[in-house]
Amino acid sequence: MLGRIAFFVSVVYVVLNTMLLRWAAEQLPFTFFDDEEHFNATLGNLLKPRYVGSPGHSEVRDFIEKELQSLDFTVQRFDFKEGANFSNLAGYWNKEAEHILMLTCHYDSRKPKEWDKDILLSATEGAVSCAILLNLAKTLGLFLAEKLSKKGGMGLALIFFDGHYPVTSDNEDEDELIGSSRFIEDDIIPLKKIALALTFSYIGAPNQTYYNYFEVSEDLHDLVTDIELDLRKSGQLTDCHVLFHKIKEFDNDLLDDHVLFHELGVPVMHVAPHEFPKVLYTAADNQENLHYPTIRNMIKIMRIFVYDFLEHWDSYISGNNNFVPYSDSDDN
Repeated sequence: MLGRIAFFVSVVYVVLNTMLLRWAAEQLPFTFFDDEEHFNATLGNLLKPRYVGSPGHSEVRDFIEKELQSLDFTVQRFDFKEGANFSNLAGYWNKEAEHILMLTCHYDSRKPKEWDKDILLSATEGAVSCAILLNLAKTLGLFLAEKLSKKGGMGLALIFFDGHYPVTSDNEDEDELIGSSRFIEDDIIPLKKIALALTFSYIGAPNQTYYNYFEVSEDLHDLVTDIELDLRKSGQLTDCHVLFHKIKEFDNDLLDDHVLFHELGVPVMHVAPHEFPKVLYTAADNQENLHYPTIRNMIKIMRIFVYDFLEHWDSYISGNNNFVPYSDSDDN
């Protein structure tokens, strides 16, 4: 009798174990956990006037550099002078990989008029985007350490550009993009290695919607919209309006650093709303006026996208979609 019971228990154990293994194989290899406390603390360190030459500018630069180091990224700082002192920051995972997914934003803010210099915190202007990048790095940490480290052909780079704006408050010209121009000029990451340059801009205001601005990355934008739909159906998103839409606005993109890479033939995506936040360049661009459901959902959506891109890069260059890797032909 005891022998039959032991045999039965053994069979049940094997069946259950097989079922569990099969179930696990069908799930995502990694379970990603939110870290809203990290995001809030990070944003708190970024929300200060940080125009070039201000104390806040150097404080934010140093904070980003230390935060990347604490997340085990290989960090490089590129100081240069063009009428003022600037610093681009780069954090790498698999720096020597053949292909690099490059996530970018700018950390400096526009220089205010004298009477505004202590109150312009520039939340949607760049602080939220920087905090999102650092939070993505934090919450993707297990995947980066356990899986991406073994992928010799694909790497990740987080780039924080400086010199986005003119250095004087009297200059009303367009954004100067000094940092990204210098980054390209110095060949910090050779263009042929950049699998995709994905720039985050102007995120955090209420009622923002995000469209597709580039034909070359249309399939990737559609993937992002599908990821949002799946997360929404499974109840993983905060109650909020739909962010990403499969709407093409190829001639209505907001100017940012990605434009320079696009002009040189690098595939780009721009995660930016289809219009500027109403609070932009005003004292109201602060923490109190941020829309946190948008931010929370953005992080969840883009975390899965970054994971998917890094994990399945080979499928994007297999020719089964419209995505076109970098080309240095004369047509660009």
